[in-house]
Parts: sequence; C-alpha cells; structure tokens
Amino acid sequence: CGVVKPSKSTTKRTQTKAACLGCRQRKSKCDGDRPSCKMCLERGSKCEYSVEEGKTQQQATKEQLRSYKDVLSLLRNSSPKESEAILHILKNMDLNDACRFILDGPVFVPNS
Repeated sequence: CGVVKPSKSTTKRTQTKAACLGCRQRKSKCDGDRPSCKMCLERGSKCEYSVEEGKTQQQATKEQLRSYKDVLSLLRNSSPKESEAILHILKNMDLNDACRFILDGPVFVPNS
C-alpha cells in the first residue's frame, strides 16, 4: 500500500512580461507577441498593450506612480499661476498624457 507521489514536471512555462489588454480582460494565457499575440490573432481581435515592450506591468505601474508623485510635487511647489496651468492640463488631457506633457515640457521642471 505505497503512496505514489506525482513526478514534478521539469518544463517551466515561459512567463510573459505583460499580457495584452484583451487577454487580461478574458483572463486568457497571452504569449506576449507583438504587434499581435496568438490569442488575438486566432480571435481576429485587436491586440493592444498598456505597457511598453520589454517592461512588466509592475514596472509600468511604478513608473506611473512616480510620474503622479512628481506632478503632485510640482503642483505643491508651483506659483498659483503655474498651478492653474498644470490643473488646466490635467483636466483637459488623458491623465498619463498630461503627466508626460507636464514633466517633459519646457515650462515645468520638477523639484527632485
């Protein structure tokens, strides 16, 4: 009456840096191929990624948080006129685009 232990597989699955938005939404296995992953090709759906190629979702989230903190710091340390301009940009653009515009633009320089 011996207990048979299942043998462990020696093959490891390849982990993708970031799944596409469609696979994330469907909770499907994404191979991470660009411009279109295998699942999206098979489904005939548009394949979009929320992170740059070569970055993980965690890296992208950390960079995004850093950007938000930099803009908030800039708001806190700006004159009322500069703060008004920053708020106008934030209200009228996509948040991530606005942060890039504010931080990369020639007018605003974050105090690090």
